[in-house]
Amino acid sequence: MRVEEIMTSPIVVTQPGVKIANLKDMFIRKNINAVPVLEEDGTISGVISSSDLVAVHNESLFVRDVMSRNVHIGLKNNRVKDAAKMMVKHGVHHLVIMDDGNVVGMLSSMDIIKVFSEE
Repeated sequence: MRVEEIMTSPIVVTQPGVKIANLKDMFIRKNINAVPVLEEDGTISGVISSSDLVAVHNESLFVRDVMSRNVHIGLKNNRVKDAAKMMVKHGVHHLVIMDDGNVVGMLSSMDIIKVFSEE
């Protein structure tokens, strides 16, 4: 099974200059747990997750102040098993999924669990 078969796509993205209060509202409205942070030119500068947001008590901060700059990337044609190994190795719950240099999806540990629980 390939990542593209179970990843979330299309995805929601954010930018570094978005206020944390606005991002928290978006996470709730769209029922999401992580988003890539993209610069205006489309390059990835980070990832921010709901666990990052829970730790923030000053909602006037910006995404750039809180995001993780250590982005773990998978490819849409990777095997799910390999993506899971990468997540375990790096201790992360989300991978930004790329294809031809573009962000095309997100893969979460929950996406993987859902697939294997349905077998």
